[in-house]
Order: sequence, then C-alpha cells, then structure tokens
Amino acid sequence: MSGAGGASPTLAAGNDSDPQILNLVRQGVTDAFDTLYKRHVQIAHYVARTQSDNPSDADDVVAEAFATIFQSLKDGKGPKEFFRSYLLTVVRRTAHERNRKARQTQTAADDAILDAAVHDDDPVVGDLESSIMANAFKSLPERWQAVLFHLDIEGLKPAAVAPLVGLTPNGVSSLAIRAREGLRQAYLQHHISRSVDQACDEFASQLGKYVRNALKRTSKEKVDAHLASCAKCTALLMELNDVQGGMRAILFPLVAGVAFTPAAAAAVGWPGAGVA
Repeated sequence: MSGAGGASPTLAAGNDSDPQILNLVRQGVTDAFDTLYKRHVQIAHYVARTQSDNPSDADDVVAEAFATIFQSLKDGKGPKEFFRSYLLTVVRRTAHERNRKARQTQTAADDAILDAAVHDDDPVVGDLESSIMANAFKSLPERWQAVLFHLDIEGLKPAAVAPLVGLTPNGVSSLAIRAREGLRQAYLQHHISRSVDQACDEFASQLGKYVRNALKRTSKEKVDAHLASCAKCTALLMELNDVQGGMRAILFPLVAGVAFTPAAAAAVGWPGAGVA
C-alpha cells in the first residue's frame, strides 16, 4: 500500500493514531496507509472469509476494500476517526458484490437456475437502518463510536485502544464513561420516538438516570411504580443496563456481517476472545 509521499519519524515507529494517519494520507503522505493496513488486515481477512461464497476470494476482497478506502482518503473522503468500522463495512459490501456478480455469471445445465432472479438485497444494511441501537450508536461522535467499539465489543484494554484513537489509556477510560452515557441517552431517545407509548414518555426519559441511581427519591419511587405495571419500560430498562451486551449482539454483526463469538474473537487474536 506504499505510495509516493514521505512519512514522519513517529509514523515509522507506528506510534501515530488512526485519526492522525487518516489525516496524513489525506495530506498526501500515502506511505502512512501501510500502518493502517498492518493494524487492521487480520480482522479484515476474517470478515472477508466469512462473507465470501468462495473463501479463496478473501484476499482479493481485502485488497479491493483497502484500495477503495485508500482512494477515498486521497480524494479527501472516507473515515476521519473510526477506521475499523468503516473498513469492515467496506469489506462486507465488497464481498457481497463479488458474490452477486458470481451468481449472475454462473453456468449450469439447468436453465431454471440461470433464469432464477438474483436478489441484490443486503439485509445487513436494512437492519442497520432499522435498528434502534445502530441508529443511536451512529448518532454519537465518531471518536466515541471508536472507543465503545474497541472496548465494549472487541474487548480491548484501554492501553490497546489508546494508539488507535490518539488518547492516553486514562483518556480512553474517561471518554468511555461519557460515551456509554451518551449511548444510553441516544438509545432512550430513539426508543421513545419509536416504540414507547405517549403515557410512558415521562418515565422512559428518566430511565438513563434511574440506571445510574441518580434520581431523587420521589422521582425514583414514581419510576418504580411505573415499572411495576409497564412491560415495555421494564424491557427498555434491561436493555439500558446491558448496553455493552447489546452492542456485541447487534452492532458488530450489522457492521461486519459476522456474529461476535469467542471463536470469532480468538480467530483474530482479540484479548476479548473469552467474552461471549
């Protein structure tokens, strides 16, 4: 992936964060992209293998995905902070497109197979647009998304996330606290706007503070009484208490097309491999 541009001394040591490297590539330091490639190629290969009808296509899928992003960055487009999610989305879509083309050009003795319609629907994209969790996550600042994705989905430690997002380990931990609260609040708003009855609005909007035991006593008692008789808000409260589990179960499959499992984590050497 090397290009014609020069690289900074810190880049040669691999110390630049993903956002810094993305900015360097946009500025014409094309060699910087090599660092991104080395950091993220393993997970890209895993997703490509699982999403390709022909596993032998995985190398081509990964190469095409990185090349697509590289060109976007040179054109001043593409991700600014959260490279991993963008990459996995491009890998998945590239694999799906290759699968679609292969099905269109397949040969068979049975004319019925050749005449069958080829469906180009990508259910993952549809789910991403309709998922409350996904929409809440996408509404967060990009750096918040990156920190939550690396910490709460992939199970990385703050020290491992720090060089990816350009913060100290303590900075990662502090930002994660704000990001999780931001996700809870965004999730609440999206959930209320879609599925909570109007009579629940007063109580549902307080569940974020209720989760953190931050309500005044009188307000908490009112919410307790409401939860005792409202199945919808009780279910919402359970989801808010398990934001991390929801991200693993919903967001990672929507981005990568692969369920987050211990086997998947182990395949790419994530420290969170033992976390289901």
